Amino acid sequence: MGIGIRQFTNDTFNQYLPQREELGNAGFRSAVMHEVVNMFGISVESAATHYNFSLKQARIDNPASVKDLGRPVGKKGGRKPIHTVDVIKVKTGEIVATGISKGAAEQLIMTATAKKKAKLAIKVDAPDSEVTV
Repeated sequence: MGIGIRQFTNDTFNQYLPQREELGNAGFRSAVMHEVVNMFGISVESAATHYNFSLKQARIDNPASVKDLGRPVGKKGGRKPIHTVDVIKVKTGEIVATGISKGAAEQLIMTATAKKKAKLAIKVDAPDSEVTV
């Protein structure tokens, strides 16, 4: 069994990262996506999805290496999360991230677990108690 598409995209992303300045941001993105399209015979749109996943992972693993790559945080389109959550440290209750989507929170928790960092969880507010008279 061969390497999976996500792992291949992550590896290709990291392989081209040292050439990013030379290629330019758009050229870097194009080079990574081109490799993925050729390897797996997928559409450019699908390759873009996998590229974006690799970019998100790189922002978690080594933010300095992908500084100024992609759209600025305030300029991102797409749907805004309707229901947001907070992520806390389990031991202390300290808030680590606030107002993020549940998917982003789960990714943050998984990454912290994989890196053996402090145990994180999604903050759950106690339901309002019902008072009857």
